[in-house]
Amino acid sequence: MTNLVAVATHRLARLVGHAEPSVPRRAATFIGIATLTTSRPDLRGPYARPVTADLLIDGHGGVTVTAVYVEPVRLGSVTCAITLLPGTWRGTYVAGELRLTLGLHLGINVLRGAEDSDITLSLTTEALGSRAEADGHITVTGTATFQKGYLGGRLATMVVNGAISSALEMGSRRSVA
Repeated sequence: MTNLVAVATHRLARLVGHAEPSVPRRAATFIGIATLTTSRPDLRGPYARPVTADLLIDGHGGVTVTAVYVEPVRLGSVTCAITLLPGTWRGTYVAGELRLTLGLHLGINVLRGAEDSDITLSLTTEALGSRAEADGHITVTGTATFQKGYLGGRLATMVVNGAISSALEMGSRRSVA
């Protein structure tokens, strides 16, 4: 019966979005390049920008993205600030396979009259048939449709290529340099 309670607690915690207190988490950092293409004729791309993300990975393979920084991007004559949408930053990282739902808000700063656009991407290694390499290198991809605004209704594809390092690895790299 105790095992049944543990399973129920685990599932309930995932459903309501709270971490289980008994599941250890390890901090990790992703550093790489995100490349975006769109189906909008005047903004096809590709647009490649450096990206950094802070992650928490729990003992069950759950991933929480705690922060994302993407350098502002120029889409043609339009400058966009890209930020994380609330509640869209969860996924799994098991046996080198990453599945991550990530909602992004594109704040269109320059073009007069243009409204901001949102997109929720399911980024995964599955489409590429690859997994994270032993050194943490990983490539994920996803395709979705922009919601509302200047890019609303347009298809977008994002490919993110980089490496995941644990906080301990990052600390030791910094102390060596």
